[in-house]
Amino acid sequence: MSGNDEIKEWQTQSVKHKVAFVLMMDGVSFSYTEEDGIVFTAPDFYVENLIRRLMCAHGCSLKPIFTEIKQDDHE
Repeated sequence: MSGNDEIKEWQTQSVKHKVAFVLMMDGVSFSYTEEDGIVFTAPDFYVENLIRRLMCAHGCSLKPIFTEIKQDDHE
C-alpha cells in the first residue's frame, strides 16, 4: 500500500472550476496558470477518489483527466 501513499504532482485542464472547488473544500493547496491549468500534490488514491466525487457528486458527465507530472518534466 505504500505505493498508493506516495505524494505525486498532478495537473489538469478538465472542469477547472469544479476541481478548484473540491480542492479548496478539502484544504488542498494548488496553483493555476493558463498553460499548466491546475497543479497540486496528492497521492494516487486521492486523485482516484477526486475523479469519482467529481462525476458522482459534482455533475461531471465526462471523466476528468489528471496527468502526473514526472520530475523530468520540470527540467
